[in-house]
Parts: sequence; C-alpha cells; structure tokens
Amino acid sequence: MSTVLSPQIESDPTRTRRVELILRQIESLPTLPAVATRLLALTTDDDSHAREVVQIIQADAALTARILSMGRRAELGIRDEACTVDRMVMLLGFDAIRNAVLSIKVVEMFNSGSRASRSDVEGGEKASGEGVELDRPGFWRHSLAVATAAEQLATAANAPDLNAGEAFVCGLLHDLGKIALDYVLPKSYGRVVELVELNQGNITEFERRIIGMDHHTAGKRLAEQWQLAHVVQDCIWLHGSPLEMLPRVAHRRMIGLITLADLIARRSHLGYSGNFSYALDPNHLVAALGLDQASVDRVAAGLHQELEQRHAALGLSAEPSHELYVRSIQQANQMLGRLNSVLDRRSRSAARQGQLLEAITAFHGGAMPGRGVEDVLCSVVQSAGSVLGRGFFATIRQSSTGPWIVSQFTEDGRATHNHIVDSPAGCPDLRSIDASQPAAINIMGIMPWIVDFMTEAPDLRQLRVLPLGCGWGTAALLLHDRPVLPPWQQLLALSNTWGAAIAAASQHDGARRLGEELADANRALAQTQDRLLQAESMARVGEMAAGAAHEMNNPLTVVSGRAQQIASWFAAGSREHQAATAIVAQAHQLSDLITGMRMYAEPPTPKRHMVPLDAMINNAVAAAREQPDIPKLLEDLDLIIRLPETPHEVYLDDELIGRAITELVLNAVQSPPRSCVKVNGKIDPNRKQLTIEVIDDGPGMNDHTLSHAMDPFFSAKAAGRRTGLGLPRARIMAASHGGRVELRSVLEKGTTASLTVPLDSHV
Repeated sequence: MSTVLSPQIESDPTRTRRVELILRQIESLPTLPAVATRLLALTTDDDSHAREVVQIIQADAALTARILSMGRRAELGIRDEACTVDRMVMLLGFDAIRNAVLSIKVVEMFNSGSRASRSDVEGGEKASGEGVELDRPGFWRHSLAVATAAEQLATAANAPDLNAGEAFVCGLLHDLGKIALDYVLPKSYGRVVELVELNQGNITEFERRIIGMDHHTAGKRLAEQWQLAHVVQDCIWLHGSPLEMLPRVAHRRMIGLITLADLIARRSHLGYSGNFSYALDPNHLVAALGLDQASVDRVAAGLHQELEQRHAALGLSAEPSHELYVRSIQQANQMLGRLNSVLDRRSRSAARQGQLLEAITAFHGGAMPGRGVEDVLCSVVQSAGSVLGRGFFATIRQSSTGPWIVSQFTEDGRATHNHIVDSPAGCPDLRSIDASQPAAINIMGIMPWIVDFMTEAPDLRQLRVLPLGCGWGTAALLLHDRPVLPPWQQLLALSNTWGAAIAAASQHDGARRLGEELADANRALAQTQDRLLQAESMARVGEMAAGAAHEMNNPLTVVSGRAQQIASWFAAGSREHQAATAIVAQAHQLSDLITGMRMYAEPPTPKRHMVPLDAMINNAVAAAREQPDIPKLLEDLDLIIRLPETPHEVYLDDELIGRAITELVLNAVQSPPRSCVKVNGKIDPNRKQLTIEVIDDGPGMNDHTLSHAMDPFFSAKAAGRRTGLGLPRARIMAASHGGRVELRSVLEKGTTASLTVPLDSHV
C-alpha cells in the first residue's frame, strides 16, 4: 500500500454511541478469576491470616508451581527442599503475593481465551480472518519489560511512595486497554495496528481515529470493573503524560515511574507497544522523579537478562537473554526499515504536494483582477496540463439562467469551441454538486448530452470528470483523458483553487462589492451594539456619580474648609499641620474622582479649533511629568516623543485629546516599563485620521487584565496606586471626537495604547 487515507470521520452522535457500545463490551469482559479476587480481598483485610492465603494458593496447582518458582530465584537464597508456599508467603508478604497472583491470572485470562468471535460494535462480523493482528506475545513481552524495569527502578529509589511490588503490577498492566480493545474489537484493532505499522506513529492517535477511544480509557474502565487499586487504575489511565501535567495525587510519582519504565522498554526494543513516538525526554523525567541516573542506566543495561528469569513465572515462553538481545536488534532493524519506508513514502507524497503547491502558486501568479471567465478557464486548463500532463481537456459549467456551457481546449490551453447545451432532464444543478468527492457526478450519465460537442477527444471512453469546487458547491466540471492522477486529498486543494477562481470570475463585481459591504456593515453593527451596551453601562455609573456628587460635594467642601482652617492653627511642618493638609488633599481627590465619574453621565462636548499637533502632544507629556510620583519613576526611564517631520495643525479640542494622551502616558509610566516609554504621533492622509501611540516595554497584560482595562475602577496595579479611571476617561474623551482607544499587549514584552481620532471637521 503506497498511500494512507484517513478514515471517514463519523458524526458526533454516531461516534458517541459507538464509544458507549465499546465501553459496554469492555465492561462485559470476564471478571478476574475467583482465586485472584479472593486473594485481593484477603490481602487487604487486616484480620486475614497467612494460612488462609496459603490454602487458596495450594488449591491451584499451576499457581502453586508459579509461586514456588519465584522462591527458587538465586537472589532469595531458598533451596528446593526448603521452598514451600507457607515460607513464600512469610518471606514475600501479602502485597508481593497479591501482586504476583494478580499478574499471573491476568496474563492467563487473556492468553487462554481467543479474541471475541463476534462483536456487536463491529456489526456482527467475524473477528478471525485475514489482516494484521496485535502481536500478543510481543505485547506481553513489552508489558513484562515495563513491569521489570518499574520494579527495579522502585527498588533503587527506595522511597515510601514507590513500592516495588506495586510498580511491577502497574507496569505489567499499564497497557491493559490494548489487549481489552483487541479482545472486543479484533477487526478494528487490527486496522489500528496496520495503520501504526504503516505510519510508525503513536497507537493512541489511531485508536481514537478508528475506534473513537484510546487504550488508556478502555484500560481504566476495565481496571475499575475489576476493582483494582487506584494507583493501578491511574497508571493505566495517565501513563505517558508529562509529569508536570499529572494531577496532584499521592501516587503521582508512581505514574511517572511507569512512564519512564515504558520509555526504557521501548528504547530497548523489547516486545511490541505500538508507540513509535519518543516525544518525552527520559533524562528530564529521571530528574523530575528525583532518581539516580546511574541506577536508571544499570536497570536499562540489565533488562534483557532480568527478563529471562521473569518469563516462566508468568507463564510466558522463556527466552535466553542472548536471544532477547538478538530479537531486540531485529526489532530495531525492522523499525528502522519501516521508518525508512514511511519516510520514502512521505518524501514521494511531499514531492507530489510540492508540485501541486507550485502549481497553485503559479496559477495565482498568473491571475489578474478583472479577467473574464473564458480567460480563467484557459489558465485552469494550462495549470491542469502542467500537473496532469498534456492531453484532452474540456469544461462544463452552468450559466446563471440554467443551460450548460461546454468548452473544449487545445493541449496548450487555448479555447477552441464553446457550446450552450440544455441541462439534462433530472440532472441536478451543477453548482449544487458536492465537489469534495472525486466521483461527484457520473461521466456516463451526462455523456449523451455532450458527446456531440467532444469533437477533439481522441477516445470518449477514456474521459474522466474532475469537479472543481468553490465555497458553495461546484464551479465547473473538468473533463480529461489523463489515466493517472495524484491522490484525491492532495489534488483537492488545487481543484478547489481552480474552482474558486472560476467562481470569482463568474460573479458580478458589483455583487461581490455588495457582499463585502454587507459584511462590513454587519461587523460595524456588532461593534456599534457592543459600544452602545458599554455606553449604557457607563451612563448608569455616571448617573450614580452625579447623584453622589450632589449629595457629597457640600460635606466635602465643609471637610476641606475646616481642615484648611485647622492647618492654619499649627506651624508648617508640624505633625498636626501635615495631618490637616492630608485631609484637604484627600477631600480634593475624592471631589475630583466624583467629578470624573460624572463624565459617563454627561460626556464632554469638544470645542474644536486648529491646534499645532506637536505643541498638543508636548504639553500633554509635560502634564504627565508634573503628576505626583511621576518624576521619581522617570529617573531611570527614557520618555521619547516622535512627531511627523512636517508640522501639522489638526482640528480638534486640544484640551480633551491632550488629557487623554496624558492618561495614556501615566498608565504606561506606571506599568512599569523596563527602559523607556515612546509617544508616537502620526497622521494618515488617506484615512484622514490622527493616531497617537504610547508604547512601553513593561510586563504587559494578561487576557483578564486586557479585557477589563477599560472598566471603571479596575486596576491590575497594587492597591492605592491609581483609581482605575485613567483609561476609561481617555476612552470617553476620544469618543467625544468620534475616535477610540485600543490596547495591544504581549506578556513580558509590553503594551501599546493607540488613540485614533478622525480628522473630519463634521465629526
């Protein structure tokens, strides 16, 4: 197979129902064998006795043999005559026995049973048959390698949250969902395995694409049904995720440990995982888990030899370590060969795509505005000849009145004949045909109506049809006799480019302009509605402020007057004099605040006159410099003013616009910037507008701050610094001239505040 096409994406309701059926199939899988279930209950019960555990194990002869074989391993130092189930339970403990039995029984259960013979989810098709299947021996070899690596890593870590026995079980069952999906959906999972082998990608992506869910979710659901420990469930569900993205659970490091063990097993090419992606950095993971790199390297180096001792205990075929090395090398070579094949296929596909992109670029490069449909059709045929090869080409398009227009072309793209043909009875409007599929219309169905006009065609039996799509359907049909075409998904972009050009040329310029104007009007209407809502909200604030001013100005006047009188009783500089002076200042500030809020209820009316642009900006910046605390902030900053080289006079209210500029400068200086604040003034003669930009290189604004920066009393600065009315006031003063204030900000790079005012005397 040379080309991989993505499967058709199912609709959301269909996909959801399919996932539900799959989960139901998984939940109907056999439960854990009784011996494993009973042992799980006993080993988690504080009142259980060792003798009960021994009796359950001895009742299963095969299980007894497996447990005893664990005791004969050299590192435990138990002689054959001294190895009994009683002693094994005492030496290994309840947790180790439980994990060993769980591992053995899970492997037995899936290895003894065949894949599902019939599946409701797959429409009742037989599972057995031709095609690619999951490599089950390779799957268990990989799972055992992960389990062994995880156990040894946990032992080396010697940490209370990394139990070696738990690590072994979590590693052995980490890919449980793969074997479960293969069990209930053998046909679909065979397709998943086939696509993974063909593309050398991550099996998780193809599981979601083909089945609708991945093995992480399937394994978690099965582990929940079996009532496995939460650490096992979460390792099945979350392994493979970056450590920093994991939830803050108690066994978070165990999940990361399984991810690391999986990376080690895959890099050692032990068994089959179906994941050929190595996005995670094992060194970063080792450091994040707090493990010793030398210990990790030792585990990886000795993994082949360790696996030789583990196969028999789990009922898997034992392989000498040297054969495991050879198999690993063979798998690595096979993977390299498949990768080379994938790269070669992708290289050829990229070359084809490059050719098509060059054709699109060349087609656009030759496009000129205002060309007629006939000229565009000639360009399409020339472009088609460069991509598909020279041959016979003709086009069919539907006129606005209904009949078809059939055109023939020479090999070099020159039009030879144009004919008007009545559209065939029962044939749909060509413009409504779905051009996303290569066989959108049957050529044989329209041949009787056009055969008399295909006078240049060498062989009518060789004709094919290619729909040329546009935004709303099909702009034209391209008839050709080329035997070989690029893959449809690649050709689609070029055919749509041709169709869009034909459709654009077919539209009347006035209608196109009308559509654009309507779109602009809709956007303007939406913006106007938004501004109207904001204005209504601000008017309510202003009405409240007006009422507050009426009720509060008289008491404030009394407070201020009495405070001034008290200040005169004491010597300047005394504590009493300073306190009274502070009362006066705060009373004036509160009065100014209320007066400023009244601006929302009574927006200012500009008093326009011709004013020098440079003088207005310089005066506004000077006013900002005179504000309290600003000179101190400017000690380490550059305040740069850039004005047009040619002096300009502008028709506006310099007091209002100047105050707006002052507010923008104050906001920028207090951001605080790192090195400078720039004030740029420029006039756009084409748009007849003045733009003042105040740019700082401060910390910038996050999305929340940027969206609320124009709200009254909102401030992201420390409490007490400013009232949060500067930018809203600037916005109102700009709006009084029909202008606007806009903010653009990038975190850690700074903020740009733009004040734009139309230079129209009638505004």
